[in-house]
Amino acid sequence: MSKRAKTTRKISKIARKAKPRHVVRTKPKIKVTIVKKVLGKAPEKYSFSLHDGRKLRSVYELIDELETMTDETFKQYVTDAENHFANWIEHVFSEKDFANELRHAHNRIDAQRALLKKLVKELTKQAFT
Repeated sequence: MSKRAKTTRKISKIARKAKPRHVVRTKPKIKVTIVKKVLGKAPEKYSFSLHDGRKLRSVYELIDELETMTDETFKQYVTDAENHFANWIEHVFSEKDFANELRHAHNRIDAQRALLKKLVKELTKQAFT
């Protein structure tokens, strides 16, 4: 056997034993959960201050407050020209849709109903995604 044949035979033997050089790289899986701001609490400095000194920090607290609030008190915050509750939701929670729903309500029961309806939609949307 010639020297060249031995070398070729040796190289092919090494090549058969060698592992493939291509490396399969997988990207790490990242789980991202996005929670709407409107379902959480506002920072203390952005809480909604009621005239009696109490503070609301979440939409849930606003819904509860609308339950017990008198119509006269509601009219202090919601007039034809201004809706302070809607402004708070729009600017603090960055939820224009919630705010617009609330702007269409002109009494506390309709306001509460509109907020509950939007919250149920959001919670349902998150539950099925």
